[in-house]
Amino acid sequence: MVHPAVAAAGWVCLCLFVLYGSSGALSVDGQRGSAIPGFSVPDLAQNILLYIPFGIFGVWTTRRYASGISLYAGLIGAGVLYSIAMELLQTVSAARIASPLDVIANVIGVGIGAWAAPQAERTLAVVAERLGTTGLWASPARYALAAVAAAIVIAAWYPFDITLDVSTLSERSRPVRRDPWLWPGTIELWWQATRFLVLALVTTLSLPRLGRSAAPIAAAATIAAAIAIDLGQLGMGHYPIGVAALLSQAAGASVGAAAAFAVTTRGN
Repeated sequence: MVHPAVAAAGWVCLCLFVLYGSSGALSVDGQRGSAIPGFSVPDLAQNILLYIPFGIFGVWTTRRYASGISLYAGLIGAGVLYSIAMELLQTVSAARIASPLDVIANVIGVGIGAWAAPQAERTLAVVAERLGTTGLWASPARYALAAVAAAIVIAAWYPFDITLDVSTLSERSRPVRRDPWLWPGTIELWWQATRFLVLALVTTLSLPRLGRSAAPIAAAATIAAAIAIDLGQLGMGHYPIGVAALLSQAAGASVGAAAAFAVTTRGN
């Protein structure tokens, strides 16, 4: 079972993230963006997906105090109030457009999350059990792994301008479609390689029970994480990652895992 304190921390972080995304730039001169006529399916999907974790964390946090209908009704009520507060905030933002449809989509997301919370918890338990066989939870390096991974994600995705708008994603991916190699410069390539080298190295050290298999598994996991982070940059509005940077990331991951393997082998 997910610890209530951990769930509450996740819930607070999510609420702060939604607040950050909803605030935008304040409109002090009355100049605001124009609302899109009708409704946008990607925009509604984005709101639903964003509030699904709200329902999940809400169930995990408050189930000590309520159950059944009262639990779900309370979470739906909290979702309605928080969503309305965010839409009211957007009425003074030049970069955001408030809409009652967003409130409906947000509440739907809360409901889905509340309904899916038990299954999500069971899935997490299975994943945690599998990871436990690698020695991750007992390894002192797990704290460094969490810190390095968080730093890489924040550096890559900041300022977290999330969008699922297909037209916007198409425009953001245009440079890669024009030039898949997309050379970012020598310094940037070294930076990409270095951060994933560190991630692979720490990952390898965090899997002590896998023995010699730790290095290749850590390298593969780091490369998969690099691909996921690179794809996430498209949704965050950043300069897209091309093949050149991806190969640099993969090389860094391979070198980092090999270095960690050499250090652990020599130590044994």
